[in-house]
Amino acid sequence: MALMILGAYTFAMNPATCTMPFAKRSAAAAETVGGVEFFSWGTFIEGAEVTMTWEFMTVAQFASLVSLLTDDAQIVWTPGTGTTYNVQILDLQGEYFLDQTVGAQFRKDVTLKLVIISEN
Repeated sequence: MALMILGAYTFAMNPATCTMPFAKRSAAAAETVGGVEFFSWGTFIEGAEVTMTWEFMTVAQFASLVSLLTDDAQIVWTPGTGTTYNVQILDLQGEYFLDQTVGAQFRKDVTLKLVIISEN
């Protein structure tokens, strides 16, 4: 798989895991006197959330993701599957990796959450 692109940033390392961008079903059930009424508005990708995780990530890549988060703007996500999505970043979390024996600095247990606004 090609390296993912988020906005103008091409990932240095793809995530170890990434949920699939998948259409969700909009439906509701309401209890009535004689049973239940079911309402369905179909499926759509807008509003679906994607979660990516990395066990380790370079400080530079983490800083690039922080920059995209603080830009607070809609951006294009290219996961490398042939489809692109307009997304917003919902959340970015990570921990310091404080092992002094490693030459480069890393972040660990990084999670990035996106919400899909539309499919391109």
